[in-house]
Amino acid sequence: MFGYCGKLLYVNLTDGKLEDRELSEADAKKYMGGAALAARILFDMKAYAADPLGADNTIVFMTGPLTGTLMPGSGRFEVAARSPLTGGFGVSSAGGFFGAELKRAGYDGIIITGAAASPVYLWIKDGAAELLPAEGLWGKTGTDTMKAISEERGEKNCRTACIGPAGENLVRYACVIAGSHNFAGRTGLGAVMGAKKLKAVSVKGKAQVELAEKQEFMDVREKILKTLAEDVTAKSYSAYGTAGTMQLGMLVSDVPTKNWRVADWEEGSDKLNGISVAETILSGTKSCYACPIGCKRVVTIPDGPYARENAVGPEYETVASMGTMQLVDDIEAVTAANELCNELGMDTISAGSSIAFLRECYESGLIGDEETGGRELKWGAADQTLELLELTARREGPGALLADGVKRMSEKIGKGSEEFGVHAKGLEAPMHDPRAYHGLALAYATSPRGACHITHADLVAEMGVYTYPEFGVTGGYETISSKGKAEMVAGSENLGMVAGSAVMCMFVIWPLSMKREVLPALNAATGFGWSMADLVAIGERGWHLQRAFCNMAGMTAADDKVSPRALKPHLEGSPTGLDKVVATMTSFSPPPLPFVKTVANAAVGRIIPVQKNVVKGLGRLLFTKKLSAAEMKKKESPDLEYMLREYYTVRELDREGRARPRKLAELQLADVAETMFPGGESRPTD
Repeated sequence: MFGYCGKLLYVNLTDGKLEDRELSEADAKKYMGGAALAARILFDMKAYAADPLGADNTIVFMTGPLTGTLMPGSGRFEVAARSPLTGGFGVSSAGGFFGAELKRAGYDGIIITGAAASPVYLWIKDGAAELLPAEGLWGKTGTDTMKAISEERGEKNCRTACIGPAGENLVRYACVIAGSHNFAGRTGLGAVMGAKKLKAVSVKGKAQVELAEKQEFMDVREKILKTLAEDVTAKSYSAYGTAGTMQLGMLVSDVPTKNWRVADWEEGSDKLNGISVAETILSGTKSCYACPIGCKRVVTIPDGPYARENAVGPEYETVASMGTMQLVDDIEAVTAANELCNELGMDTISAGSSIAFLRECYESGLIGDEETGGRELKWGAADQTLELLELTARREGPGALLADGVKRMSEKIGKGSEEFGVHAKGLEAPMHDPRAYHGLALAYATSPRGACHITHADLVAEMGVYTYPEFGVTGGYETISSKGKAEMVAGSENLGMVAGSAVMCMFVIWPLSMKREVLPALNAATGFGWSMADLVAIGERGWHLQRAFCNMAGMTAADDKVSPRALKPHLEGSPTGLDKVVATMTSFSPPPLPFVKTVANAAVGRIIPVQKNVVKGLGRLLFTKKLSAAEMKKKESPDLEYMLREYYTVRELDREGRARPRKLAELQLADVAETMFPGGESRPTD
């Protein structure tokens, strides 16, 4: 097959058996790869019935048809298993070079079952695989593990996906480390590896991915490179990283602050945003495989308690989770927290959210010295955050509580704490506030993996920055309204599933035309001749497979919810910075870029130059949100129940949150319907 190796590696850690199996062309056409194909494999293996931290769970590493090619944004891979954090479908992706190297080593994916009696790692080179002892690696950090394997194998440029101490100690949000800047961070898949005593998967290969139409592929690649070179969002990521728009986010109360309590913390966003990083500690940038954007930050802190040279700079989610969520405005301290999480192997979103939640529980008197080990938990205490991260990775003291995540923490603490531990399905919410963009509340509630901002395109679609008409995402949405969001969210989820199955970075996918750029690239690579309708069906099919997995794991409509705090007005302050939005947008574009349009900021009576895409995305937001503080408070609350009713109709879900059998049959998933409804539907579904 073109675009694929046509081979999957099955590994049983219990008996040490390794087996190559064919990836059928039929499955490749139907599920494409990545997230959708992983969902098919895990559903067929009944992983939904497994103990997430047991030998019966299965973990899948999966690439897509564009992985290992020269397509921009194709350097990612997907990891999936039943999540130890949510109990549902756990999936996460990482960039870097591991995915491309796995394809070069001869495999489209790896399916791992069982558990080893003692630590091991999987070594793959040029189509040959073996399990090797890893007792000497157990306890090592991510960087030390990758270095040790490289030295042991005598391969300078092998690529490794591994776990750190957090995964070994079964922290429920432990991540998979895939390089110094790259992590499959969410849903706790590092803990699944830790439970299996699988320290790492390391790969090396030299094969090339064969393309069906090489010249056509290179032509569309050039077209995509031109699109990215002209796109304002891609330019901002390149110049200032993902934290480049933090000031804008704070102005519209999109940045969670003090455990989702505070609407606006201008001082913090001024010190923590990507522009500030560029002006103070930035010493370089890095790119993933075949990507021209280079959003990864390299930073140097010359002196002081957090001194380090050419270290990994924090991305937006970490700047918020370790910064604004803790009321820490020291970017150097946040950098230290970021690097500590990276080395220990912990998701920064879940870790930061758990610490902020614990701080509020302490401040509110719901816990005391017994739970904190005698520590007085304070907002703004950066060094205390670092200590708590260390304890979490070792499950010591308060770290034993923190290691289980916000949902389990709130269940254990009780006393009303469930109201302010913000998560969906047990996955801590990412650092984007649904009170600023109501559709996010629906996307968080319905995402199979739990609260998520990156497996769909809701955020950019709701802001109006991009539209995807082929997926029913047509634009013209009002951000602080719950009306008309169901079809938008469903369409953006289907699009996100295509990206996760291709496998491509959303930062590259967002600016592209699915019809004129993404579809031709996929067909030039594979020769499958997919139509646009086929692409939409693959996205919808993959989403419904993941949803069915969650249903079989026991999740129902009752789990389609978001914690109350994120659905009610902020307790402190109000979104009042809309008059500054346009001025802020000009600051995150690199100075050398030409401004191509001007708009009037009526609120302050100024003419501000901004780029074309910015006007397109924010013109509606700027001119429709001139509301009083009282009106803003009223509009801050997403009507999740209203959106869910519309969404269930769009998705053809019954009142228990299950897909109707006819819908599954339409998506060529009749066997899934038979598993979910043995003997047919026995209850009313309307």
